[in-house]
Amino acid sequence: MTFTKNNFPEITSRHSHVFTSFIKGFGWSMSVFVPIAMIGLTILVFNSGHISIGLKIGMLVLTLLLVWFFGWLMVTMRKKTKSNVTKITIDKNGINYYRDIELIKTLNFDDLKTRPQNEKYDVFLSELGEDGPFLLNFYVLDAESGGLLRKQPDFDSDVVITNSNQLTRHFVTGILNFRPDLKIEPGVLNLYQ
Repeated sequence: MTFTKNNFPEITSRHSHVFTSFIKGFGWSMSVFVPIAMIGLTILVFNSGHISIGLKIGMLVLTLLLVWFFGWLMVTMRKKTKSNVTKITIDKNGINYYRDIELIKTLNFDDLKTRPQNEKYDVFLSELGEDGPFLLNFYVLDAESGGLLRKQPDFDSDVVITNSNQLTRHFVTGILNFRPDLKIEPGVLNLYQ
């Protein structure tokens, strides 16, 4: 189906509140449980007379490192939560990122650029790992350097998004309709048709 700017439907990200709550709860409980367990184990090791002083010092250092790491992780997660994306929409303009109802940023279809001389396609797939998933790639203009920057659609959110493939497919449909000048790798069309 061919869409125009006037009839291109908007798709909104769907969230799984159950998975989001589970992941957050598990992360917070591990951030509290592991340091408390390590402190308790260290106290037991220090009270034991059969364990060498070298092992006791090693256990103390390991406990301090783990407590510091989990404390840092909790502070970092707390800061990130305050500024993260909670909703993503794809419409006739491109990808829109929201924090609650506030629009944070937009990646417009017009922001996509043609490839550098040494590349074959403007929109293409790259492999994350040897057997990893394929990632959609495209080029945008870097505001700082003025050069082309290779990017992927960013669906990183503070909540678990259950329809990220549908969002990517809709984004590719938007590229096909609104940016026919961009050369798209056939694998992209096969993966997201």
